[in-house]
Amino acid sequence: MSKLMINKFGDTSVTRDGAVILDMIDVYHPVAKFLKEAAKSVESIVGDGTKSTIILIGELVKRAEGLLRSRFKTGIIISGYKRACEIALNRLKSFSKPFDLNDLELMKKIARNVLSTRGIEMAVDYLANLIVEAVSMVMEVRNGKAVIDRDLIQVVKKPGKGILESELIRGAVIDKRLAHPMMPKKIFNARVAVLDVALKVDPFKHLQPYKREIHVTENELIKKFIEKEDEIEKDLVKRIVSVGTNVVICRKRIGSVARHELAKAGVMAIERLLKDEHIEPVVKATGAMRVANLQDLRKEDLGHADLVEERKIGEDRMLVIEGGKFSKIATILLRGDPYQADEAERAIKDVIAMMSALVAEPAYVPGGGAVEEALSIALRNESLRYSGKEQIAIQAFANSLEVVPILLARNSGLDPTNIVTELRAKHVEGMWEYGIDVYSKGVVNVIEAGLIEPLVVKEQILKTCTEVASSIIRIDDVIDKRYVKRHRGEMP
Repeated sequence: MSKLMINKFGDTSVTRDGAVILDMIDVYHPVAKFLKEAAKSVESIVGDGTKSTIILIGELVKRAEGLLRSRFKTGIIISGYKRACEIALNRLKSFSKPFDLNDLELMKKIARNVLSTRGIEMAVDYLANLIVEAVSMVMEVRNGKAVIDRDLIQVVKKPGKGILESELIRGAVIDKRLAHPMMPKKIFNARVAVLDVALKVDPFKHLQPYKREIHVTENELIKKFIEKEDEIEKDLVKRIVSVGTNVVICRKRIGSVARHELAKAGVMAIERLLKDEHIEPVVKATGAMRVANLQDLRKEDLGHADLVEERKIGEDRMLVIEGGKFSKIATILLRGDPYQADEAERAIKDVIAMMSALVAEPAYVPGGGAVEEALSIALRNESLRYSGKEQIAIQAFANSLEVVPILLARNSGLDPTNIVTELRAKHVEGMWEYGIDVYSKGVVNVIEAGLIEPLVVKEQILKTCTEVASSIIRIDDVIDKRYVKRHRGEMP
């Protein structure tokens, strides 16, 4: 189910994303903050798994609390948990299947599984196709290994129309309009200059530290002074045009005279892209070199694009830089109503992070609680090799893993006892590919049903949960000095 989140400023957000829910919740208990940061770290690394992380940590700590009441030593519990995690990670690889990076249909299945849990069911297939196409655009091979740089896939959100009218652009989209209305609106075979310098004469503010002043006593000198400023801006434009530039992307301001001269020369220009995250996509889309001094501008520094066009998208005008042999970036232009677009944007970024992790470690495992049930049974069998209380700690870890299929069954409106019993029977017979399908309301072969997850996500969840649970179990007291009254003579 979705949650309607309202922050202290009254801003609302409708979401099913565990990371967003945690981010908007104000927690004051130190352990709650600990859990919050753990879940957010998992989400930032692999793009998914926040809810599973919180649930599993809670179950591990709850079972550890029961063992502590039974006079178990903390060291024994932590040792058993770490041993169980090692066994689970090793067995997890045996349950995984290799992933072919050319299998786009399998990629789409993984993308759909994440998108379908975010309240955008009507556009799951459409967005999954866009994401996989974007991923295939930016995927490259480095040192014989496929790599996806997340920063090469931009998501630009522009509310309006419907989410099914979102599109993928091979290039960059800049949320700026042209610097002058008379500039051309479309240029084919663009030669792009990316400038880190202002195309205007700086005011004399920079002279203030030296306490210098300029006194003009004659009217003619004022006129010459202004004409000289205009001449300087015209010379800057001549220098730009002389190397064959027909599109200018300026990080700083462009003066009024320079804007007019650029328009006369048929050059498109936009100004004030102050942040690196705004100007870097242009560099990656065109292959241009950023120039900080116009005297150093050469023809070789220019970037290239098949098309640069100002388009009206929604209520605003935006610059689209598309195509080109040097283009290394893909942009998903996201439409829809504001709440829907917000949730879709978060989901897309999570899927991109997951795809990046999947390409780094190309393997997948069954979803629907199948892998948790398989690991739980494997840990119970393996625990029999250990004697003493460590065996009971490993079994506690195994029982904790079963909370995932239990909650899946409960959230599907099924009887957890019957479903988990049926699931366990399948796995005891060696059918570890069987899990819970919340749509068909039963235990099915989840790989055939397309319910699969990247191996790296499950690995990260297990590692993080074991480490965080062990850290919490080690705590035997909370010393809170926030409200201690300071007495006279007390050392600060």
